[in-house]
Amino acid sequence: MKYDRKKIRSVVPRVMRSRRFRVLALILLTIVLGLGLVIAPIERSNPEAVIKSEWDGVYFAITTVTGVGYGDLVPMTDMGRVVTLILETVGVVLFGSIVAMVAVELLRYQEDYYARRMFDRLSEVEGKVDEVRKHVDYLVKK
Repeated sequence: MKYDRKKIRSVVPRVMRSRRFRVLALILLTIVLGLGLVIAPIERSNPEAVIKSEWDGVYFAITTVTGVGYGDLVPMTDMGRVVTLILETVGVVLFGSIVAMVAVELLRYQEDYYARRMFDRLSEVEGKVDEVRKHVDYLVKK
């Protein structure tokens, strides 16, 4: 089945209405922002630290959670590395869950499409059977 842009756009509101999706997205956002803001003061204690501002911390947290991890910002302190481990774990679990929810909605949409198509064909066949039945009844009565 080819996906049409209009059809895919109809899946997005279904995902966004999902309470589970909103809760996971909110938890992910809260953890990313929170740990991103926490890592900056931790890293500033090290003179060699690359993460120096809160914006650097948030940027680092987002790239770490999404699995991109460019390597331009790296924690130098042990506590910063612990925060990074938490971010990586949370990122894999929550970000993966969100992507899986979108995939499930796309599959549900595809199943709905095929079910509607099957029922339309079934209705068409029932109509043809009714026509044949009427024709046979007409021929039998003669």
